[in-house]
Amino acid sequence: MKTSNLSLDQAPPEDIPFRYMITGPAFGMLAGLILAVFGDNMFITAWSLDTVALVHAITLGWLTMIMFGAFYQMVPVLVGGHVPWTGLARGVHYLLTAGILALVVGLLTWWIPLVVVAVILLTTGVTGFLVQLSAALFTVKANKPVVYAMRISVVCLAVTLVAAVLMIGLLYDWWYIPIDRAGLKYLHMTTGLLGWVSLLIIGVSFHVVPMFYLTQAFSDRVAYLIIALITLSIIVLSTCFLVGVDRSWLIAAGTPALIGLLVFVWSILKLLWQRQRKMVDTTLQFWKLGLISLMPAVFMIPVDLYRYDETVGYLFGILFLLGFAVAITNGMLYKIVPFLIWLHRFSSLVGKIKTPSMKDIIGDKPARIQFYVFNISLLTITLSVIFDIDIIMRTGGLLWTVSSLLLLIQLVQGVRITPPEVVETVSQDDFAAMFKDLPPPVENK
Repeated sequence: MKTSNLSLDQAPPEDIPFRYMITGPAFGMLAGLILAVFGDNMFITAWSLDTVALVHAITLGWLTMIMFGAFYQMVPVLVGGHVPWTGLARGVHYLLTAGILALVVGLLTWWIPLVVVAVILLTTGVTGFLVQLSAALFTVKANKPVVYAMRISVVCLAVTLVAAVLMIGLLYDWWYIPIDRAGLKYLHMTTGLLGWVSLLIIGVSFHVVPMFYLTQAFSDRVAYLIIALITLSIIVLSTCFLVGVDRSWLIAAGTPALIGLLVFVWSILKLLWQRQRKMVDTTLQFWKLGLISLMPAVFMIPVDLYRYDETVGYLFGILFLLGFAVAITNGMLYKIVPFLIWLHRFSSLVGKIKTPSMKDIIGDKPARIQFYVFNISLLTITLSVIFDIDIIMRTGGLLWTVSSLLLLIQLVQGVRITPPEVVETVSQDDFAAMFKDLPPPVENK
């Protein structure tokens, strides 16, 4: 595995990325349980607070948690930026965890005081993250596509947060602003899904795919083109949603992002096909699943604009969130967590003891079992939406819970691995060298 251009000495304390990456699958279990308990009530309308709770258990609980952990690890190591007040990341994690739980429970129970608490906790936690990472990202001079992708994704996260707070305030009549709530909703979704989630996954993949899978380097020219196309659509779409335009204008505004995403899928698949090492592991299967799911998902958005029922919109959410974003982040956890464990605990012991490989830390066989359960749950949930069968939807939720639990168990077991104590031994040559500078003994007369 190539680790060139990594500032490994700037890595944060290991507990910071670990706490975020382990919490993500725990919220995945929560999302599965919600779907299993509520069944097809989750898909009555996209405006239902129950549906909003489920979506945010995934987008905030799984995706944002893992992506925050990735940011705290990758910005100093991959980008070379200095993240100030590193210890603040632990506080952000507590705020985010409590805020997500409060938001999900508050929306499911329609208990306004809990939603208020959630807004305060999440706004405080995300703002702390934004301050830290903005200070690191916008001061570093690294001229890489991943840096620009990260910067834009952070800006999109800030816009997503502002839109969410304004939208909740309008929902509960906390204030009045001359902006349509539907426009705010689609602005929130555009900057959140296309800007925050997609651009971060895409930007990080420019580096980690060649590093972990031994492929050729991703073309900087193609990378900048992808970022530019997606950013253009984010800006134009956001403006269209705020001012209100015809559906044909929305399709035109989203076309650059569609092209950019398809170019990304094609480029990554080409790199993976031409990689130096042909061995296929489970993480690679997650990548293929994610890329394959992304292609139909992007075509469902313009179709959804011309349908009165919301089935296509639900399918987009399932394929984009679960099939693409969750699948890829799930697969990368099997690479990133063992790598960090080896880096922090075993790299300094190379040559002193027999150190484990990354596959010894988290094996491929249990990961493969979880991948199969993941696929079955994704297929089951998709079919339940298409045919509107409650029992299949509840079964899909249970399978999703099991899949998340299997991942969580493997991550916890990996994190609990500790290196043995190394007993320093002195060789015969080293022992003799310790006394080479002493004066010769004095003979007794």
